[in-house]
Amino acid sequence: MISLNFEVFPEHWRQDVKTYFWHLINDEKIRPLPAGPVEALPSLRTIAFVRPHLLRLITWFETQGIRSLDKATPKILDALLGDLSETDLTYAQKRHILTETRRLWVYRDVVPVSMQLPAAAPWHDERAYDLLGRPPQKRENRTPRISDGTLAPLMGWSIQFVENFADDIVGSYHQYLELIKNEYRHRPVESEQLQASDRKQRLRRTLAALKKADVGLPGRVLADGTREVRWQHLGRLARGPGHSFPKFDSKMIARSGLPIDDNAYLTVPCSAMLDGELWRGRFLAWDEIISLTTHLQTACFVLLTYLSGMRPGEALSLEQDCLILDSKTGLWAVSGIQWKSAKNTNGQKAAEGQQRSVPWIVHPLAAEAVRILTKLSSGRLLFPNSLRPRAIRGLNSPDNLRAGTARTSSQIGTDLVRFIDWVNDYCTSNNRKDSIPADPHGRVSPSRFRRTLAWHIVRRPRGLVAAAIQYGHVATYVTQGYSGSYASGFPDELGFERWLERIDNVQDVEEYLNNGGHLSGPAATELEQRTRLATAKFLGRTIPTRRQANALLSDPTLQVFKGAGMHCVYNQTTALCSRNDQGPALGECRSACSNIARTDGDINELKEMVAELNDDILAPPIRYQRAQLVASTLTKAIHEHESNQNDD
Repeated sequence: MISLNFEVFPEHWRQDVKTYFWHLINDEKIRPLPAGPVEALPSLRTIAFVRPHLLRLITWFETQGIRSLDKATPKILDALLGDLSETDLTYAQKRHILTETRRLWVYRDVVPVSMQLPAAAPWHDERAYDLLGRPPQKRENRTPRISDGTLAPLMGWSIQFVENFADDIVGSYHQYLELIKNEYRHRPVESEQLQASDRKQRLRRTLAALKKADVGLPGRVLADGTREVRWQHLGRLARGPGHSFPKFDSKMIARSGLPIDDNAYLTVPCSAMLDGELWRGRFLAWDEIISLTTHLQTACFVLLTYLSGMRPGEALSLEQDCLILDSKTGLWAVSGIQWKSAKNTNGQKAAEGQQRSVPWIVHPLAAEAVRILTKLSSGRLLFPNSLRPRAIRGLNSPDNLRAGTARTSSQIGTDLVRFIDWVNDYCTSNNRKDSIPADPHGRVSPSRFRRTLAWHIVRRPRGLVAAAIQYGHVATYVTQGYSGSYASGFPDELGFERWLERIDNVQDVEEYLNNGGHLSGPAATELEQRTRLATAKFLGRTIPTRRQANALLSDPTLQVFKGAGMHCVYNQTTALCSRNDQGPALGECRSACSNIARTDGDINELKEMVAELNDDILAPPIRYQRAQLVASTLTKAIHEHESNQNDD
């Protein structure tokens, strides 16, 4: 059986996309694609593969502010081609997006209006390799990284859930687990039968507790604006038969003077503040606690996988008591189970796996995520397949739950979509500007965090989230534990990203020189020579595999590193910062080093640094004098660069 998840599509498009898929399945008319050789009805398997490529296409239009495809003029479609060429998608993925654009066009006579492309065929009859270029002969299938525009707010909200909202959600979730035991389907058969006097006493105590907490009777708002009591929830709170209260205890309830609330609330008070106000009101509602707890679990998954280098399956199989603090180093470690090469005492394959010999060393935020997951899970696994307790009796008790098994990558992928949707709805309702925009490469899938971490460790971008996470520390964590071993594959990820970063740097300097850019510094000539040689040697060639990229990093022409206000044209024998095989220590760069070269961009960075040093007038005298000495050295470098530039 093939099933399709439409929740990943933006809400505005969701119903029309469903209608389109209905036509794909049921339409009996053969519709040849422009520039396509196949003339047959699409199979169900083909239709299932349409969804991810259509999602990328729809998401691109959504990010461009286009909410009706009749606006997709040839100019807009050419812009789509241009953006595709700059993405990290594989050639096959790009070609599939073109195919689905054309498939959508041939169905334009039956699809909803919002999905009807203009009358002219997209890109006419041009073939994919005419539009995208010839496919590379060899290219590794690379998972696209999460864009910065999506990642920064996604991480920000994940941190918000873990550091700020967690106590409120965990406390209310624990009360939920206690209260649900009072429901018939969750109550043991041998449980006691309440006498009338016990029922009244419990109800009386519950009403008094609600009044003391300034909470009304659990209720709901009807269509006409009136409110009614939700007797079942009052029964949960009073540990009694809620259906009997209106019949036998209505006078006691009326005498309590409690108003009827607009919802059925739990009674654990919220304390987390956001911008000076409670983030979710005074109490969380019974109906939302499972979804909020799932969002917290998802936030923990984001922080754990992104800040450790774990694969999704490795994170989802973590168990209780996996978090360890090394008292000597102060580092947090996470132990896990491995199945590859796991054997029991008889030398046979151990189906249950065995403890990994080398743990992950993780960022403190990831450690906090594990602590929260431990509080949420009452079983062995940190990511159980359901947060709802399984009913123990009743005719409708579900019999298809996989008790004791972990959440799957597919489930956590859907959780990520719902987490982002919740954040964006929350931002809309509260007039916030920090919503999570759609990623240009489509759905934020669990497998993309690992690739994205490798990219950020190498590039170390700036920003609030980057400052909170400190990628330099993350690099130390992940390379000290299991993620630093070749069994994990993560060193190859890092090597590949370092190779891409070096090539990007070469391209930037090459473009700068071709536009008449000026270089200064003792290594200026060497920088130009290495750039020209690297351009001839690498640019335009087939992208290597991850392991090949790791080996290519030692090529002499690629030993150029972008630092603060300079380029290090690294030569181990003359370097003043470091004399080992690990490359330069850019944080220890000395102004007298003969490996320094500078571009106009570097000089602009120096000017910003000088301005910051000169602004520090309230510093202690010794520090101020040191700052002025550094500023003088930087100013001299600026003057030499600009003087030589004028001479040219």
